[in-house]
Amino acid sequence: MERNRFIHFGSVLLIIAAISAGLLAGVNGMTKGTIEQNNINAENNARILVLPIAKTFDEAQIIEKDDFKFIPGFNENGEKVGYVVTVVQGGYGGNINFSLGVDLEGKITGLKVMNHQETPGLGAKITGEEWQKLWIGRDKDYEFNKSVDAFAGATISPSSVHAGIVRVLSTYAEVTK
Repeated sequence: MERNRFIHFGSVLLIIAAISAGLLAGVNGMTKGTIEQNNINAENNARILVLPIAKTFDEAQIIEKDDFKFIPGFNENGEKVGYVVTVVQGGYGGNINFSLGVDLEGKITGLKVMNHQETPGLGAKITGEEWQKLWIGRDKDYEFNKSVDAFAGATISPSSVHAGIVRVLSTYAEVTK
């Protein structure tokens, strides 16, 4: 009698788990395309934010080097004005994903943190618009300054962003030789 009870409850639990898994798979299938499109739209919006002088971007002319994809941006006359690149850099709480705009002289035209797992209220301040604007006009030779570029109690997140910027701009200098 006791054994039948375990089989009964085990079977009920198995049926509930199978139905739940099927529902989750169905919902995932229905929303997968929308999520992908939202990610593409967010990336395109970030491109325009970090390279505002560009009106169009041509993914057919991507330059790939050292895990970076430099996507050229063009102004309304079809002239190349710079590149955008997506950066993944390890931070304090996990990876920091950001888009970086670079003009033809190797200077930063914009920075937009897209995703991070940094500490709320501390490292998460890297998403602040004012802090991101600090980087505009800087190049690969800029040295990180704790008193200007970091926050009280959080130096790892901002210095990680700086490390990612230096990696990109150093690679950019090699690509544009």
